[in-house]
Amino acid sequence: MSKKFGELVKEYRGEKTLKELGNEIGISSAYLSDIEKGNRFPSKDKLDKLIKVFNLKDKKKDIFYDLVAKESPNKYKVSGDIAEYIMKNECLRNFIRVAKDKKLDNLYWKNKIKELEREV
Repeated sequence: MSKKFGELVKEYRGEKTLKELGNEIGISSAYLSDIEKGNRFPSKDKLDKLIKVFNLKDKKKDIFYDLVAKESPNKYKVSGDIAEYIMKNECLRNFIRVAKDKKLDNLYWKNKIKELEREV
């Protein structure tokens, strides 16, 4: 069984108190406790601060983003018909992240879509 987002936050918090970690990322200890229990989820900027405080890189950072996207009722969701498809496909998520990091523009994507449509 894979861990839930809140469980991972608690695990990475380690010896720090809720108050100590909450102060580092700018939230109350009560809010952080709710995150660890799975009752709430951090905003994007607080999530980024958690990732930075925990010094998460690459795959571990991606796991944090993916868990919030999967578990949160309304944050970081991709719209409509593609959300479930994207979240079920790790290769696609990795592909999108590489594309984002390379800052690929609309023209690039239009050409790739045309290529793909010719192949299928």
